[in-house]
Amino acid sequence: MKRNKLKENQLKVLEHLAQFESLDYISCLRILDNEKTNDRTKLSYVFRPLTKNNYVKKYKDDSVRILSKGKALFPDITPLITIGGGDSSAKRINTVSRVAMYLKEVSINSYSEIREDEKIYFIPSACWRKIRTGILSTTRFAGMLMMPGHRLAAYDIGNGTMEWQLRAERSLFYKNYSDFETSATGMLLICCEDKRTDVALQIIRETMWQRKQLLGNAVNQRDKPVKYVKSPIRLAAQYEHVYLTTPDRLKTSIIKIAEEERYIAKVQNENPKCSYKSEGDYEDWPYRHFVNITSDLLKYVYYFAAARLLMQSREAGRVELNYAIALPEDDFPILNMYPDIIDMEGMKFYECRDN
Repeated sequence: MKRNKLKENQLKVLEHLAQFESLDYISCLRILDNEKTNDRTKLSYVFRPLTKNNYVKKYKDDSVRILSKGKALFPDITPLITIGGGDSSAKRINTVSRVAMYLKEVSINSYSEIREDEKIYFIPSACWRKIRTGILSTTRFAGMLMMPGHRLAAYDIGNGTMEWQLRAERSLFYKNYSDFETSATGMLLICCEDKRTDVALQIIRETMWQRKQLLGNAVNQRDKPVKYVKSPIRLAAQYEHVYLTTPDRLKTSIIKIAEEERYIAKVQNENPKCSYKSEGDYEDWPYRHFVNITSDLLKYVYYFAAARLLMQSREAGRVELNYAIALPEDDFPILNMYPDIIDMEGMKFYECRDN
C-alpha cells in the first residue's frame, strides 16, 4: 500500500506518529474522524489498513506505535519524543502525544525549541526539560504552550483523578535569574468534555480545604527531588493562572486567554486595579470585582476565599466591602458549590459576554 493509496486522514495519523512515536488507539480514531461522527466501529475499519500493511502496530495496552514503513513516508520529520521502557513511560508519552494532537486540531504546531517565527506553539515536556533547568523529575505536565505573554504548562487531566505532586509542579514556576524567561506563567488543564463541571468543583474544593497553606506566596525553591506524595489535584498561588478547558473548547479557551487582559481593562474602565490577585481585578468602592472570562480555577478559589474572609469580618463588626464576579454562563454551576456565599448580602454576579 503506497502513500498515494492512503486516505488523507490515515496520513494525518502517520504524520502525527512520525513526530510523537506513539498515541493511544482512541485518539488515533479521533484523528481519523474527519466528519466528527464518533462512530468507532466505522473508524476502526479506516484504521485497520495501517496495521494490516505494517505502517503501525497496536499493542495490548491500546498504544499505537509507528513502524519503519510508516516513518519512511515522512523522512523530513524528526521525532520529538523517544520511547523508553516500561508501562509508565509509554503512558506518559501517549499523554504528551494526545495533548499535542488536541493542539494540532486548532492549528497549533509542536516544536523542540523556542521559536521566533511562531506566535502560538507547543513544546513537549521532554524538549522543555532541555530548555528549562531545575524541573523536578516527577512533574506531570505534557509540555509548554507558548503564547504572547504566556507560557502555560499543559496537562491532560481526564476526569481529574490523576496523582498530583504539588511541590514538584511548582518547580515549573521558579523564577531564578538564570531561567526567569522560561518560568511558567500559568497552567492549562484539559479535562473530559462531560466531566468539566465535576472536575472544576473537585479541584476548587480540594484547594479551599487547605487554602491557608496553598494561597501563600512564600515557597522555597529547590532542585532536589521532593518526597513523593499521592494526592488529588490542588492549586497553589505560585501557579498564577489555572485555566480549565476541554478538547472541544480548546480553541475558544485560547482565544479568551489571549484576550483576557484587554477584556478586564475594558470593563475596569478608569477604576483602580486591586493590589493583589486575591482581592480581585479592580475596585469600584464598595465593590471589588473578579472578572473571569477564562475559567481560571485559581481565580475562583481567590473569590471564594475572599468571600469567606468577608463573612468573618462581618461577624466581627460592620464592613462596607462587597464582592462582584463576572464569569461565563457555563461556569454558573461552580458558584452553587457554596450557597452561603451566593446568598451573602451585597454579592453581585454577571455573565461575561464577548466584548
